[in-house]
Amino acid sequence: MHLHAPRRAALLVLPLLLSACGWFGQAHTVRRLDDRLQQRLASDIASGNAALQPIPDGARVTLLGPSSFPVDEQALDDQRRDVRASVIEGLLDPSLMRIQLADTSALPAYQRDLRVRNMAQYLQLNGLGSTLQPAPMPQTAPPGSPPGLVIDVTLQCPPNRGGAGYGDGKSKPICD
Repeated sequence: MHLHAPRRAALLVLPLLLSACGWFGQAHTVRRLDDRLQQRLASDIASGNAALQPIPDGARVTLLGPSSFPVDEQALDDQRRDVRASVIEGLLDPSLMRIQLADTSALPAYQRDLRVRNMAQYLQLNGLGSTLQPAPMPQTAPPGSPPGLVIDVTLQCPPNRGGAGYGDGKSKPICD
């Protein structure tokens, strides 16, 4: 009877440890991304300019309305309020993120393409070009998503390589 006690204890402790992992690692980082985007986009969400939805490995931001989101000097110098800036402010370390863009609105195809190109250019000009994924998303709104300019942000956590920080002078971002 005493021989099975360690086995039973392991069976009881293992589920607890696995559930605790949900508070750390990728799941925790996904929640942090969602919280940051929710905070940065709160006024745009309240005014109907944006929608935010959690997705399994990140977040989906949909910019609503027919704006073409131009990339001009006023937009780049914060001379005009731009919802895209709020999206960027809510993001995490670029090395952890992958971004896909699509326009699922009812606009003509050339306007949807222009909006996607403008958003991609805006991200590139703000140092996030490395996060852009070349494969386009489907051009139809995912179930339960409003139509608009869709920005899917997914996290790709690197394997834990034994420690985090800057020990060798290089950033080692991790999902905590």
